[in-house]
Amino acid sequence: MIGWDWLTALVLFEFASGFTPGPNNILALAIGFSHGYRKTLPHVFGVAIGFPVMLLLIGFFLKPLLDRVPLLFEVLRYFSIILVLWIAWKIATAPVEEEIAEGESLTRHPITFSQSLLLQWVNPKAWAGALTIVTLYTVPQAYARSLWAAAAVTVAMTFTAVSLWSLSGRGIKKLMRDPRKIRLFNLSMAVLLVLSVGMMVF
Repeated sequence: MIGWDWLTALVLFEFASGFTPGPNNILALAIGFSHGYRKTLPHVFGVAIGFPVMLLLIGFFLKPLLDRVPLLFEVLRYFSIILVLWIAWKIATAPVEEEIAEGESLTRHPITFSQSLLLQWVNPKAWAGALTIVTLYTVPQAYARSLWAAAAVTVAMTFTAVSLWSLSGRGIKKLMRDPRKIRLFNLSMAVLLVLSVGMMVF
């Protein structure tokens, strides 16, 4: 049954998975660092809308197909890993000196809302989170209702988590003026992205 016990368990899982480092949060930190919170909002809303939509689509449509064709999941998994590693490379090699004055050390243009929506489908942590919720945090006797409720909780949790990571990046920026420190920060973000993928894979 859907009750307080179920809601508490779901919130604890979403808190643990939503606030820990992963591609969405690390990108929010890096973009917030380079551009400020306001320009991170397309990414924030992209995650807060994109992941719950992904959760619902997987729960209602994709999970039966993945159960029948396990190879499809493996293909999606490896494609996701390659894309996130490419994003990490872009962050690690982003130009620093010439862009510092303009606050564009990550990229010349922050990630857009549509790009953030698409990113959820190639994010290993998002896949793992969605499949975990669908398989462990839905109630068989009230599957549809519990899936919709989980999606609603996800909206609030992801918006809060990604926003806090973005604001943290802006706070770090105020303490860093040296190009070498900014380059080290970008490299650190790239390493964290790679590690987050490694944690999900291994």
